[in-house]
Amino acid sequence: MKIIIFFLVLSFNLFPQAEYVSVSNRIYDFLERMDNLNLVEKYNSFEIPKTRQELADYLKQIISLSNQLDEVDKQMLEDFKIEFEYELFGSLEKSESIIGNNDYDFLSQKEKYFYYFSKESKLSLFINLIAEGELIFNRNSIANNTSSATLVNVGGELRGTVLDKVGFYLRGTNGIARGDRNTAMLKKELLYNFKFTEKPDERFFDETQAYVSADFDLIKLKLARDRLELGYGTNKSILDDNSPLFDYLSFKIDYDFFNFSYVHGKLLGDSKFINDSISGSYNLIPEKYFAYHRMGFDISPHFNFGLGEVVVYGDRPFDLSYLVPFSFLKSVEHSNRDRDNTMLFFDFINQTIPKTKVYFTFLIDDISFSKIGKAWWGNQTLFNIGLQSSPFYQSIPIDVKFEYLRLQPYTFSHRLSRNSFTHYGYNLGTSVQPNSELFFLGISYRFTSRLTLAADFSYSNHGANFVNNDGTIQNVGGDIKLGHRTFDWETTKFLDGELEIFRNISAKIYYEPINQFSFFLNAAYTSNSTSKLKLQNDTQIFFGTSLNF
Repeated sequence: MKIIIFFLVLSFNLFPQAEYVSVSNRIYDFLERMDNLNLVEKYNSFEIPKTRQELADYLKQIISLSNQLDEVDKQMLEDFKIEFEYELFGSLEKSESIIGNNDYDFLSQKEKYFYYFSKESKLSLFINLIAEGELIFNRNSIANNTSSATLVNVGGELRGTVLDKVGFYLRGTNGIARGDRNTAMLKKELLYNFKFTEKPDERFFDETQAYVSADFDLIKLKLARDRLELGYGTNKSILDDNSPLFDYLSFKIDYDFFNFSYVHGKLLGDSKFINDSISGSYNLIPEKYFAYHRMGFDISPHFNFGLGEVVVYGDRPFDLSYLVPFSFLKSVEHSNRDRDNTMLFFDFINQTIPKTKVYFTFLIDDISFSKIGKAWWGNQTLFNIGLQSSPFYQSIPIDVKFEYLRLQPYTFSHRLSRNSFTHYGYNLGTSVQPNSELFFLGISYRFTSRLTLAADFSYSNHGANFVNNDGTIQNVGGDIKLGHRTFDWETTKFLDGELEIFRNISAKIYYEPINQFSFFLNAAYTSNSTSKLKLQNDTQIFFGTSLNF
């Protein structure tokens, strides 16, 4: 029997796929839970997305331990065995397509494609059509009115692998928004969408994602425009989904207990509107760049840590000195005459507590050790600690998250706007502004493998910049887009300035009655108050559906 299992596991590796799986795929939540339970080894949750083959390798580990799963996760694993059938088993028996398949059934639970083709070790190709719809309602207490918007988005995606090593992907969508524009822009993808914001009366929006990748097992290369997330927890410290997509080059090494990753991306600076009587008015948007690398060490099944650096620079073409993955970015920045914004960070995960994962990140934007504890404005750090747990696993299918995030004044900002930690004015990492702290609690309940309820509560304090009596801005380091100026205070205590208090309660129901046909309902209540303004609140409801076929 052991020999049969051995050869079965070997056969799983015959069909490697070099494509990446979107960060929005629910498999990442599943793997986070499996990691909490110590049912997968060497899962690096600090960096996503991952390749289909990487995810299939994790699923193989879970398949061998499926008797330890609760009933809901057992069924969820069966769903993933269908979704990743080709990577796991090299077959497409549980897949169907509109073109070239006579028994296509939209109501089936098989994996559905518009068209697919596969020839072992030569080429695999999968094409899907996409249709999405969303209704948004917003109730504002100050305006005392309710507004709504309707979004419809259609398009397609194509992915595949050549010679088992080279992956490719292309996704393109076009949509239209009806109703109140400000309500439509509660969907952040529209808030910074150029097509939608180009003209006040524009109703159309578009988006494209694409990449080409090479997977040589130990080494992976990728040239991409897609969503990349770096950091632990709900509020990613390094890269989150708050800013527009950007193009980047990545390089990874993964061997046994050691992993190394590198990213170099192109960003956009702040937009400036230029009036020109000859050539006409235009937007001037300087380019800036982002470089990142991290070394990770899996010391034991219960503990791993990482060390990394980040640099943001601009006002010149991409710098060759930052294209060397293994350089010390801080030293390179010094040799480049200290023109850029560099940061250091340390992170770790501990899983000693059963069914629980504790994570921690400490980032140093800038610091003077001789001035620690003296409220000097230049001591800019980020501190993030949290835990994820499935405390009653096998009895109650509930998952719990708790997180505390603290950003000292001026963290991520810079005296030169081109070096601020932003992309087109939006935070690259967490959406929380500097000079803030955030408390987050999240609870999710899995009714079935296709029906989940998640509820979140967050509470944050923010020391905001304020306007003096003479109309000037008093900078206390509370705005990522405004760095320290020569005439600003030399000392700034945490939460100095105008105290803003934000509270957010949200609940989301996700339901997928048929494979690749899903619904979600998200209700959110947000309130904020300051020392000068009365309490104001917003209630938002999002109802959407998605279909891939």
